[in-house]
Amino acid sequence: MIKEKAWAKLNLNLHIIPQKLKSSFYPVRFINCQINLSDELSFESINKNIELVCDNKNLKTKDNLAYRTAILLKKLIKNQNLGARIYLKKNIPIKAGLAGGSADAAATITGLSKLWKIKLNQSQINYLAGQLGKDVYYCLQGGLCQVEGDGNRVIPLSIKLSKLWLVIIIPKEKKPSTEWMYNNLNTNKIGRNLFKLEKIKQAILLKNKKDIIKNLHNDFESLAINCCPKITDIKNDLTGNGALNTMLAGSGLSIVGFFDSENKAIKAFKNLKVKYKNIFYASTK
Repeated sequence: MIKEKAWAKLNLNLHIIPQKLKSSFYPVRFINCQINLSDELSFESINKNIELVCDNKNLKTKDNLAYRTAILLKKLIKNQNLGARIYLKKNIPIKAGLAGGSADAAATITGLSKLWKIKLNQSQINYLAGQLGKDVYYCLQGGLCQVEGDGNRVIPLSIKLSKLWLVIIIPKEKKPSTEWMYNNLNTNKIGRNLFKLEKIKQAILLKNKKDIIKNLHNDFESLAINCCPKITDIKNDLTGNGALNTMLAGSGLSIVGFFDSENKAIKAFKNLKVKYKNIFYASTK
């Protein structure tokens, strides 16, 4: 049996450039890292079929990215005799902006490549990521990276991120789809803070936690607040409990509070879990 961990993704800077590409996607510039929150996947061989066993009964098999990845990979390598049973333990909250599904897809590509003893070339990997979602490109690489293009260009950064401690709160409100979020962006409000990307990279290089936290940014945040005013209360509660800054994760709706010490984060987590059900404590990897 092959075992893989699928690590949650967190953007530290998320910038969307207003001029669309020929593909109709907006070009992006992100700084992404991983956090120590992960789904757990195991893979074992069975004859011909693809089966998914998931501990979260709310996830439908046909919509699950790990399952879809296995089906797509099997078609790509054109060997219908291969099969797999995938066991998925979900720890990353779904539809929260933490790329749990994309991380599962990347872990499935890695795990099944080992199980089926296949070696994919870069063209095949790019095809899979293009079919499964732009975050898969990053999740296959992992670590601290700058992401560009329409999400398909992932550049590993040779600098190490100082550990930051996080409290993550997810509102009860239903999350709009990522597609909806992109389609409803105000182009006058995006791509205006690119200077923060270079500032945060410099702060990471100098291991200056204060400036790392100061230069966090997400172009989706103002739109998310319009959709879900409760976000403002969550941000205030986090800062009121010691967070040095707060930021939307991905296209939402998770709000992340950033702390410069473990003790402060744990104290805030204990205080706020009385009020919020969907709350997590984590740190950057």
